[in-house]
Amino acid sequence: MSIERMTATALLEALEARELSSVEIVRALAERADRYAGHINCFSQPLHEQAMEVAEAADQARVSGRELGALHGLPVTIKDNIDVAGQDSTLGIAARVGRPASSDAAVVASLRSQGAIVLAKTNVPQLLLAQETNNPIWGLTRNPWNLGRSAGGSSGGEAAAIAAGLSPCGIGTDIGGSIRIPAHFCGLAGLKPTVDRWSNRGSNGAATGQEMVRSQIGPLARSSADLALLMKAVSATNHSAVDPRVPPIVLGEPAEIGVAKLRIGWFDDDGFVAPAAPLQRAVHVAKDALTAVGAELSSYKPVACDDLLYLWMAALSADGGRTMEKRLEGAPFIDALKPSARILKMSSLMRGSVARWLAWRGEDRTSRLVETLGEKSVQRYWALCDERTRLRRAAFDHWLESGLDAVICPAHSVPAMPHGTSGDLTLSLSYPFRYTFLNFPAGVAPVTTVTEEEAAGVQVAGDRVERGIASVTAAARGLPVGVQVVSRPYREDIVLAVMQVIESHARSLSGFPDAPVDPSEPT
Repeated sequence: MSIERMTATALLEALEARELSSVEIVRALAERADRYAGHINCFSQPLHEQAMEVAEAADQARVSGRELGALHGLPVTIKDNIDVAGQDSTLGIAARVGRPASSDAAVVASLRSQGAIVLAKTNVPQLLLAQETNNPIWGLTRNPWNLGRSAGGSSGGEAAAIAAGLSPCGIGTDIGGSIRIPAHFCGLAGLKPTVDRWSNRGSNGAATGQEMVRSQIGPLARSSADLALLMKAVSATNHSAVDPRVPPIVLGEPAEIGVAKLRIGWFDDDGFVAPAAPLQRAVHVAKDALTAVGAELSSYKPVACDDLLYLWMAALSADGGRTMEKRLEGAPFIDALKPSARILKMSSLMRGSVARWLAWRGEDRTSRLVETLGEKSVQRYWALCDERTRLRRAAFDHWLESGLDAVICPAHSVPAMPHGTSGDLTLSLSYPFRYTFLNFPAGVAPVTTVTEEEAAGVQVAGDRVERGIASVTAAARGLPVGVQVVSRPYREDIVLAVMQVIESHARSLSGFPDAPVDPSEPT
């Protein structure tokens, strides 16, 4: 098997057996980047020359017989907003170019301490707040499966690099699906851990000081087994020594989870917006996989289907968008962010009028979104925080009452969307957003691809959200589809164990999105 097709686990095994050297791996990935990186535009700062120097030292250390870390000699890529010493963390903002980080983020330092080699930093959308990756500095990142489609956001550059075989694995961040959306769009495995399972020191965000719902660093790879490898190697006990927010809780061993003994809930429609048919089918493929190993599956209806998304939008816009505008330092918003920016600029009277007009046209979901955005008083913001806590507790209690160990559900409402459409599809992300809001660990496992029949059978009808979902799906033949797996806080071991069962079953079926792929032209 060629180096670019090998998983992180397989590469480490080959390094340990001395069948490959780190220099050979870095050289092969650099040569593939020369061939394909321009097609997908996934890197913000390629670091292949530095990586080669580190790889040479890693090979010498292996020969010398010194004690080696769990990731010794393995190349990894890092999302742009995560600090790497000597490199910019731009967030896709031109004013942040030329302001290199003075030190590594805690997670990068941990990776290096385990022998990992930083291969590149990867592209992001401006302010990390879009479902497609584009900014005025590095430009547009394209999905390797179809260059006319988004690789997702905000860890889109990271996912594109891994899906194209330019990196075996990497690190992203997730505040509303920013790891899981790109994993789903690009046919990968991705995990959003419980907040502070890994340290977030050195992770830069758009809305500094906003902590109603927090972003979390996590891994992406081409297999769920590789996610488990990374989660075990980057130990929370080490992070707790440098970050008081990280509890020194050791990750459970996914291999020791008896999936056959688990009670797993499932749903294929959250009651807010029905996902496209391929997304629903992926849930049923996952159900079949788990039933086959003896797990108990039961239908599950999640609580507070619509309140979560609107509550988050209300909180994120509570400052009237001023913090994000300050971050931009005079630069304009990218197209994907302009609809929200225009609404934030409206007076409350104007927003109310627009909301009523949309409701009159039958656009109730979009009407409520317009009404939700805008500046809030401190008293109103505190009330939003109180409501968040109430909803989190209600959801947790519902899990306990249902006796659930895990839940499987759609990863999104749509497969990878065409470039330039994400700004109109904000309300399509209720599925990934739910578990960021609730702070449950959630992963996405690759399952299938959109069939020709599913793409051809779409009827474009309904309100603008439903029409948008239908339009995206109608031309999505062959695009990857994942399924989302969730468990209670700090039970990433359960998430990873369930993901591995689903992925193993899905790999045996036709249509599995077997990355990496050679970037291809739109079809």
